[in-house]
Amino acid sequence: MGTTGGAFIGFDEKDIKKEFERAFKELENLHDGVTTAQIRRIARKSLKPMVKAYKEEAKAGNKRDFVVYRNGGVYAEIKPKTLSKSMGVITTRVNRGATFASLSVGPRVKRSFSDPEKGGWFAHFLEYGYLKDGQYNGPNKGFAKRARTRNSGGVGNEFKRLMRGFLNRQVKAARI
Repeated sequence: MGTTGGAFIGFDEKDIKKEFERAFKELENLHDGVTTAQIRRIARKSLKPMVKAYKEEAKAGNKRDFVVYRNGGVYAEIKPKTLSKSMGVITTRVNRGATFASLSVGPRVKRSFSDPEKGGWFAHFLEYGYLKDGQYNGPNKGFAKRARTRNSGGVGNEFKRLMRGFLNRQVKAARI
């Protein structure tokens, strides 16, 4: 009987153990390289289509000025497109025990948008119909719900895609 002529391929246990230790060390370095700010940046980028949908829905029915009265006087004169201009990504506070702040999409009402004639503080009136003694049925009623249903699935997929690309770049940089 003759031999088959094949070569024996074996693995040295010590070499395998060294390779695994090196790979785990690189993975630890990769973990240190991923910061909360980078994750938040990716999440913010994945929310852009949702912000666009909110702006489009809010812009659709906002064709004329309306005046808000408080305490017997004019509180604010709200111009068309004010609501759509106030839409954006909002960073929430970091709660105790949480790793990082969450992001949401909606009307901005703080900082430069705190001015009653500039911010989106009145969005809930339009969304739920609380104008004209609860009888508001204008085209902006339910704008946020329509925007969410239109883009809810795409945001998660976009985040996964962007995060996967980011992690692939991190792995290549760490040379695992």
